[in-house]
Amino acid sequence: MSSYNRYSHHARRALTHAGLLVQRFHHPRVDTGHLLVGVLLSKGSIGHTILAELDLQRDTAETHLARLTLPLDTAPENPPNDAALDIALELAADESQWLGHHYIGTEHLLLGITRTNIGNASDLLRELSVPADQVRRRVRQALNAGANEDSLELVRRDASLSELSKRVLNAAEQVAVQMDHEGVGLGHLLLVLKRERRAMAARLLDECHLDLALIDQALDQRSAAAMTSLEDVLLEAVEYAENLGSHYTGTEHLLLGFLAHPVGEYLLQQCGVDPETLRTRLESVING
Repeated sequence: MSSYNRYSHHARRALTHAGLLVQRFHHPRVDTGHLLVGVLLSKGSIGHTILAELDLQRDTAETHLARLTLPLDTAPENPPNDAALDIALELAADESQWLGHHYIGTEHLLLGITRTNIGNASDLLRELSVPADQVRRRVRQALNAGANEDSLELVRRDASLSELSKRVLNAAEQVAVQMDHEGVGLGHLLLVLKRERRAMAARLLDECHLDLALIDQALDQRSAAAMTSLEDVLLEAVEYAENLGSHYTGTEHLLLGFLAHPVGEYLLQQCGVDPETLRTRLESVING
């Protein structure tokens, strides 16, 4: 299986959904059919859009999927991958490489799933009266039209991030996946910056009285500010680091990016932080 870091946020959500489906249905292994439905459940992804356009319905797909495998008496805690799924994932990575993409998204997962007849996805598609080659054709059409899921991955790849910043961004993405949110937002990043005790940003946010409960509330309610994509903040942070002559983008630069972004500044205010106080303390730290 390819490195997990190569998977887009939506592809990771699809894999998470696949594992949850196995547990819900008490199936012994994660198979290609679980991943197919996992893609369908990943709203906002290219794969979800394609399957929805093919009129795949969640309830119908889940009903058929549940019947394809004999259930166990109890749900497995850590269900293993079926060999067919591992092959499909390798084929997805192959499709991504052939297309010249540096990431693996739900579009590649669909190409990998439909490139082989092994695994229960082929049975599921047959029961849903959706030919595999039709799925592949729709994916190709979407890719030819310029669709991609690589926005955050592209910025993260090109940015000279400190190891701590990389860890923070990965953690923010994991939080978004766990909460089944469609994208990685400012709220996820702010939450992780507050929790990451090794980061300078955590100390500064503590000093400025950031309220963790208010961040949690904003994420639970999926507020517009908390769910705003963090890409622009990350770009601002990279630019600040470059302008300051830093050879890396640290968590202090991520906070500067927050302050430079209108929604980021608003979210900080909503969570108890006075932006001017934070800006003053940041400048004091950065200027030494």
